[in-house]
Formats: sequence, structure tokens, C-alpha cells
Amino acid sequence: MSDGRSRQHPTERGISALGDAREPREPLSREPLSRDRIVEAALKIIDDEGVDALSMRRIAATLGVQAMSLYNHVDGKADVLDGVTEFITTDMHLSRRSGGGWEDGIRSVAYGFRQASLRHPRACELVLTLQLSSPGALPTINCSLAVLLDHGFDEAAAVHALRLLIAFQVGSLLREFHSPSTKGEDESAVRERRDHLARSGFPAVAKLAPMLAVIDHEAEFAFGVELLIDALRPYAPKQ
Repeated sequence: MSDGRSRQHPTERGISALGDAREPREPLSREPLSRDRIVEAALKIIDDEGVDALSMRRIAATLGVQAMSLYNHVDGKADVLDGVTEFITTDMHLSRRSGGGWEDGIRSVAYGFRQASLRHPRACELVLTLQLSSPGALPTINCSLAVLLDHGFDEAAAVHALRLLIAFQVGSLLREFHSPSTKGEDESAVRERRDHLARSGFPAVAKLAPMLAVIDHEAEFAFGVELLIDALRPYAPKQ
């Protein structure tokens, strides 16, 4: 994080279920308290229970320390959330360089963003709802713009393409986080959804009920990425 220590992916460390957050628990380890450890604990809480469950007292209880000791390493909850956002952005492993053309660059950014988001769906909403000018959003924005500029897109087209890609990624991921998936779903649930749509009274919906009842977020994301790439081809520099 910002103190220069190497980042490690948060791992399960045998955290028992938390009871009253006012009582400190056993520390996750004997490591000295640091910004990295605080952010790691916060990410674990958010992953398990959502952003609303996070508080400085709850982080302290998870780490087995007093809440006031956290302030020697972070400025407060907002600073911790900034650290979580920074970690997720780094976890995307985005690179402005790709072995292929701009199409491969766009795919790399899109799928890197999605994969990191799916690893931390509750925490990643912090990234998805950032303003473009926010420090946490700038690495992803810079990477996307660099892919296009490095391959000869003009500046206006690069900015329009960036905003289009952001709108697609944010919208599709928020929908995925808040809607069901049929992967591993019982067939009876799919059948019930299909029958409900077939009886909706709307002809087009009823006709396509068997397909509408099946939700494959991965396939829909891939379809959308390729459509966006095709839509950008007229703006690409001529070879």
C-alpha cells in the first residue's frame, strides 16, 4: 500500500465468528500492526458482510487490538476504504502493453477488471462507484486510455471509448452482483422462472422465455466486450 510494503492477497487466517465487536479478539497473527494489515482485515470484513458492516471498532476487534491503535497507521474509516480500493485496483494487474493489437488490449483491461471484481464483489462496488477523477479510479482509466492512444486512436475517440467501456463494465458487473446466476442452480428454479415469463402476457417475452430464464453472466460479458470492440473499429487508425 502507500507505505511501500509489498502487497499480499488477503487470506483466510482462521478468523472465528465475531460476536460483540466491542471486545478485542485474538490477533490474526503476531505481526506488528500496519496499514497493510488494517486494510487486509477491512477487506475480509467487507467480503464477508458488506461495506455497512465495517467500522474502526470492528477492524480492531478482528485484529485483537484497541481501536485507537489503528489511528497510528490510518486516518480513519475513509482512509481504510481508500486502501481497500487501492488494493482491488492493483489486484486487477492491468498493463497498458499487450502482445497483440488494441483489441487484445481492450480485452485484457475488461477481463482483468471483471476478474478482480468477482474476487471481491462486495468490496469492488467501492471501485465501480468511484468518480472518474478519484485517485482510486485513475490507474484503470490511465490503462484504458493508454491502450487506445498507443495504438493510434485520436484523443477524442479515446475519451469517448473510455466512457463507453466504463459504462458497460460498471453496469454489467453491478447487474451481476445483484441478480441471480443459473450456474449450479437447481433446474426447478430455471423452469419456474421460464414458466413465469411464458405466462407474462407479453408476446416477445413469452416467445423467448426459455432463453431469458437462463442467466449466464460470463457469456453476456464476453458478448458485450466483442460488440464494443466491433463498434470501435471504424475509429481505429487505418493499417
